[in-house]
Amino acid sequence: MHNHRHGHRVRPAPPPSLPGRPIIATSTSILVLDEGTTSTRAVLFGSDGRALDSEARPLSIETKVSGAVEQDATEIYERSVDVLRTVAERAAAGGQGITALAMTAQRTTTVLWDRTTGEPVAPVYSWQDTRAIPMLDDLREQWAQAVTRTTGLQYASGSPFHLAWMLRDPELRRRAEAGELLAGTIETWLVWKFTGGPDGGVFRTPWSCAGSSGLYDSARDRWYEEFLSAVGVPVAMLPEVTAEDGDYGMARVASAGVELPITGVVGDQQSALYGHGGLAPGAVKCTHGTGSFVDFNAGPHNVATGYGLDCRTGWQTRAGRSYVLEGGTSVSGSGIDWLVEGLGVLERADLVDATYRAADRESGVLCVPALAGFAAPHWDGQARGLLVGLNRGTTKADVVRGTVDGIAHTVTDLVETMGRLAGVPVTTLLVDGGLSRSDTLLQAQADFLQVPVVRAADPEFVTARGAALIAGIATGVWDGEESALATAAEGRTFEPMMAETERRIRRGAWQDAVDRTLGWHTPAYR
Repeated sequence: MHNHRHGHRVRPAPPPSLPGRPIIATSTSILVLDEGTTSTRAVLFGSDGRALDSEARPLSIETKVSGAVEQDATEIYERSVDVLRTVAERAAAGGQGITALAMTAQRTTTVLWDRTTGEPVAPVYSWQDTRAIPMLDDLREQWAQAVTRTTGLQYASGSPFHLAWMLRDPELRRRAEAGELLAGTIETWLVWKFTGGPDGGVFRTPWSCAGSSGLYDSARDRWYEEFLSAVGVPVAMLPEVTAEDGDYGMARVASAGVELPITGVVGDQQSALYGHGGLAPGAVKCTHGTGSFVDFNAGPHNVATGYGLDCRTGWQTRAGRSYVLEGGTSVSGSGIDWLVEGLGVLERADLVDATYRAADRESGVLCVPALAGFAAPHWDGQARGLLVGLNRGTTKADVVRGTVDGIAHTVTDLVETMGRLAGVPVTTLLVDGGLSRSDTLLQAQADFLQVPVVRAADPEFVTARGAALIAGIATGVWDGEESALATAAEGRTFEPMMAETERRIRRGAWQDAVDRTLGWHTPAYR
């Protein structure tokens, strides 16, 4: 789940290609479709691992019904075709040969469509959609422990119930049971459409997306049939699970001028970890966006879940399987937005570093940014934000600094918990995402974790780069993981600078503040 700048382009576009004119390719590249929540983007990567070109289009989101976050599957497909065509044409005009089409996508966003016509039969339910939470709550006593034990995911999200919620419609249920409907996440829908749809479309999903769905039995490597049966979802309507570097058919998107083998299909957060080069156990990345997603490479063996964390398949390739521990915070970039738009203590988001540095280091102001409750590792929806340490001398800058430090503390809690659970020491934190541009946040992160924090040289393209590397290894652009990872540009490193005594004091104050926010209940005054 990542945001893109709409229409961003890495370099000026070469002249458009002339229809029917043959062009001799001078080099090879990987074309990646990076399909996010708010935009879809095509990125072209050269054999040196650099992003050569990109093009993005915005995607609509509808929130007209309480809890609903809907998208249009046809719009996602058409705009994805548009960006692929645009970049492919520019590559052809520049003599750039394309070896394969890779794909990374938002996870747990659900599409339901007619297998004969290829038309969607319901709006897309975004991963953010919460309408199915009542169904989750009704089945909690019966299924919560079994679901977590079997899938490796916390019983806390409504997305595993999206299909069951859709199939409450009697006609859709009848059609699903009759085998007339197919269902999958965004990458499954797009692969099926790109490879022919009703005319022989490939119906597959990668391990990284199946394992993130809450519907997959990770111990037995199959769909969780017992749970699916209990909630009324026919297993036959779900795709075949395939390795990330497996065969996803041949894209034959005539309107995009694309006919390429599809491989390197991977969920967005796992793709970002791969794109950082986090292939060794103990590697951990944090994507700072609206919230922060933390993924920890737990190695080749499934890890028992705990502390509110998920354990899911990172990726399955010819080199083997890696599992990841994953957790997220609800408020990171949105916390900075709150400082600007809500409190008015920060004039603009891009002034966060300058304002942080103007604060009194010893002010003692600290913000627990639980503005939407706590996600992992606390999972407390009743928690509320807390601003402590105020006195008559407190300034706006102190509040900004306290909030940035609070964001860093929430990520530190996640990373330290993951290290304990996996039994693997954390040696470096790899970061990307829009808020990773903040030097002061990353320095605070390094200080609280006491490990180096490395910002990607190209944070905007890390997620797409992971899919490109997997596809490039599979198709021979690189001869293995080592040579593929050697193409990564060096990012900036933030080394720990805080004395251990001060770190312990600040971390202790943070834990005390968190304890005061948990289980908070705000009465409804009428």
